[in-house]
Amino acid sequence: MSVVEFPGNPPPEGYSEQYIAKLHSEAFRNLESSICGCVKMGSIAAQLMSDADDGEDSNLLFAVLHLQRMLDSLRQEYYARWHGEKRGDQ
Repeated sequence: MSVVEFPGNPPPEGYSEQYIAKLHSEAFRNLESSICGCVKMGSIAAQLMSDADDGEDSNLLFAVLHLQRMLDSLRQEYYARWHGEKRGDQ
């Protein structure tokens, strides 16, 4: 028995592989709205940048458009993993 109870002490069910897998799956599922929000904001920024025709910095334009593509790719990978179409480090 410990004198001081520290946060993070094992739960009653312990740290079984099943428990850890459950935590990971819940954390993964909870990312959906954040990922979709980032993708949407990236799309808005990319659209605003591509619509701007007043000599904007080409490096900034490249960065925003590339970010939007990366975010879209992240969303696609998230759903592929969710549906079991992609596993591991693929």
